[in-house]
Amino acid sequence: MADESANRRLKIEAHDASRVEWSMYIPLPHERETSEAEVSFHLEFPENVYVPHDGWEQLQILARLSSPDEESAAPEPLTVDGLRRSALGAARRLKLLRENLPRVAVAHSLNPMPVAPSLAKELERILDQAVDTLDHARATLVGPRSDDPPELARERALADEFLSGQLLELLTVAEETCARMLAPAGLPGYRAVAQKLRGRVADALAAELRQRERRGEMLPDGEDVEALALFLDRAAQLKKHFQEVLFLEPETKMIDEAVRNWVGLSGAATAFIIYFGLQALQTSAAAGLGLWTLMTVGAVAYALKDRAKELTRQWLAGKLSHLYANRVLALREPEKFERTRNVVLRARESLAQARVARPDPLNPGSGAVQRVVMLDYRQRARVTRLKGPSAPAFERLKIVFRYDLAPILTRLDDSVKRVPVPAGDGVRFADAPRLYRVPLTLQVATAAGVEKREALIVLNRRGIARIVPEGSVPPLPSAELELPELDDNGAELLPQT
Repeated sequence: MADESANRRLKIEAHDASRVEWSMYIPLPHERETSEAEVSFHLEFPENVYVPHDGWEQLQILARLSSPDEESAAPEPLTVDGLRRSALGAARRLKLLRENLPRVAVAHSLNPMPVAPSLAKELERILDQAVDTLDHARATLVGPRSDDPPELARERALADEFLSGQLLELLTVAEETCARMLAPAGLPGYRAVAQKLRGRVADALAAELRQRERRGEMLPDGEDVEALALFLDRAAQLKKHFQEVLFLEPETKMIDEAVRNWVGLSGAATAFIIYFGLQALQTSAAAGLGLWTLMTVGAVAYALKDRAKELTRQWLAGKLSHLYANRVLALREPEKFERTRNVVLRARESLAQARVARPDPLNPGSGAVQRVVMLDYRQRARVTRLKGPSAPAFERLKIVFRYDLAPILTRLDDSVKRVPVPAGDGVRFADAPRLYRVPLTLQVATAAGVEKREALIVLNRRGIARIVPEGSVPPLPSAELELPELDDNGAELLPQT
């Protein structure tokens, strides 16, 4: 199923207690050789809670090819990797249906004249499509064949368990949607729809759990917390197992490391010129200078030699980082797709931190200032088309960025203060936690347009409390981005850790 909106999908969320995550899709070029993209990410911390840290150590980048279209035929002869890609296509279809469930309910609730039968029809259609998707996958992918090698037969069983888990997750979201529709404040017609849909969901869940039991797959046990945790671990292992076939291999190199020898050579040459000049001056003036003067000039020349070398190296490295980038990132195809390991994406990355004083928002005209620390990340990337035999199956490249805010959390106050609040004719006291807000701005520009997101990261001492979106800018027409040429003949890159 084509999903054109996925080309510009841009999400911001909390990955865990301390890491904020943003992800995006970049269309892969097919007709032409390359396409460009630019990503900028901005964080703004209050100066009193900011902890100086190495931003590169806190930044993590993961990239994978998008799941192929589930309607594309499975490759023949079917291999383990081909089966995994086809299973991911069916899983993508189930994921899109799962995400559509709450959207349909919300869209109908916002209708000035809601029509309950229309909502019931749409929700029933989503459930029918989900069950049909799994049945089709079981008929075409999971069913064993007499000529299957042992590893392929095992992969078919894993694919069935993986897709079954995806259906269980979809049905769980459907049940949660029914629970929200059954709220006392809901419309009577919607409550009737939710009651009917809940029965349908319960039947589908029971049927799928019986199917898992017949196939000997792991079942959740509501009376055993450890068994429930193992069930979730198994689901996570299956997801990673199948998505592993899509992940690209990242390689990074800091610019100052890549050109270290050339910068060092330039610094040494500058130091030699200064040292030679002072030595020549000392020699030419030796007849008219005393012993102590000659010794002083010699000591200064020797000291300036090393200092000039270090200063020149720092200046050249800083200029290269400013004009070019701080780091170079390359994403390569997995070797199983293309043995030459084609570079799918090559990017220049910059990360800067700066202290800024701006007018106090409470009274900008008073002359008071608010001091903040701004962190800016920028990536300019060039994406090349896939060259392996599996290239036509993939349309997009998904890149996930994660930034760890753990260094900041150590400075946050975790005290709780009592605050008097009105309570009828009297007053009561409430416990107010200490929360901190970090503005976040994310912008992505591709050939499809420019997309922007703004949000507030709400922090407390224990981690990220929530992320509140502040607004968005719709995609705008964008001219082709003009980026400097990326040289593919540079120094060899090292794996990212």
